Amino acid sequence: MRRWGPSGGTPPRSQRRTPLRLLRIVALVVLPLVFLATAATVGILLGSSRVLGPRALPSAAAFSSAGGSIAHGRHIAASFGACLECHGADLAGGKAFFHGSMGRLVASNLTRGAGGVGSRFSDADFERAIRAGLRPDGTPLLIMPSVAFANMSDADVRDVIAFIRSVPAVSRPTPARAIGPLARVLLATGQIRVEPDKIDAATAHLATTPAGATLDHGSYLANVGGCMECHGANLAGGHYQGSPKDPAATNITPAAIGSWTQSDFIRTMRLGRDPSGHVLNRFMPWTSFGQLDDDELAALWIYLRSVPPVKS
Repeated sequence: MRRWGPSGGTPPRSQRRTPLRLLRIVALVVLPLVFLATAATVGILLGSSRVLGPRALPSAAAFSSAGGSIAHGRHIAASFGACLECHGADLAGGKAFFHGSMGRLVASNLTRGAGGVGSRFSDADFERAIRAGLRPDGTPLLIMPSVAFANMSDADVRDVIAFIRSVPAVSRPTPARAIGPLARVLLATGQIRVEPDKIDAATAHLATTPAGATLDHGSYLANVGGCMECHGANLAGGHYQGSPKDPAATNITPAAIGSWTQSDFIRTMRLGRDPSGHVLNRFMPWTSFGQLDDDELAALWIYLRSVPPVKS
């Protein structure tokens, strides 16, 4: 009897069929999985590219910073605009937002120095970047809080741009934006929406800014300052911004802060510590809001006291 083995012979029929079985597995399982993975990758790349593609630019050709107040623009940038939080005290950028699988995103250098946008942005370009979240080529900015800044008055935008134009040039190139695989998945599936897609292009802009310790002024500061972006449309708190590791925003309606006095509120905003001694998380830009003057903080307090109370 001939035996199959190292010395030769014919392998059993079951062994001779092994290559065919492997081919069937490849054809029925592996290839479909590869196809689906490839299709998903292409879909994610195309979907995220569409989200990050250019939009039609809203008209701002006549916008000019001429006559803007540099001093008031500096005040806005340091307080409720929080420009310095991201772009730095010298406006030369450098703060990083994305990392790892999310990619890389660094706040832009706004000055006229090498690597900055100040020498090539017109006033209209700056206005669109601030209120529409768009670059000059129509592609969307990321992280820029234009949903809030869309409510900024013409006068305040003029002042902010006048301030930006006034700062010394700083030569500090910033790394190019890189969108990582996780960010592309989130963009393609709508888990992340870019600012221009959340802004009503028909929003009318105030010509001037409300003033004094008034309800209108407080409402303006809350909207432009982005209070609703973190605390929710009803200001009752929740997790609307940041990563899951970041704390949820607190309830700031009268139901939660009803026992506070105006002095308590102002002291909290200035010192970053509430009446109970709790230190505010730095995710809350209290260091910027603490730069508001007394009338502005009083106006913001009047507004917060006016919203419907929501128990948390």
